[in-house]
Amino acid sequence: MGFQQRRQSRISVAMEVRIRGTDRSGLSFEETTSADNVSRSGCSLPVSHELDLGTELEVEILRRIPGRAEPSLFLTRGVVMRSVPIDVERYMIGIQFTGPRFPTYSSENTTPGGA
Repeated sequence: MGFQQRRQSRISVAMEVRIRGTDRSGLSFEETTSADNVSRSGCSLPVSHELDLGTELEVEILRRIPGRAEPSLFLTRGVVMRSVPIDVERYMIGIQFTGPRFPTYSSENTTPGGA
């Protein structure tokens, strides 16, 4: 994201994420991976598909909520804002959510009242 300042704090967390979209070669794909960190407006995760900046994705995040036995599924859409090769077969992508925003964690609040 370079010189751009993030709008929300990101938290380091491992969450299972499933993404669907079209890769650089024009092929539709679905991949399940683990997000490194998540904020209300986006996430960062490794993928095995080469994706162009601006690629639109469907995003499913499996959330484990304290006090609940079953995980909760968060569904949204996003756009690839960053893609950096990790190795020969993997890329680290940054996704900005364009659909519903991820629920806030109390530790994310950086101003009084959580505004």
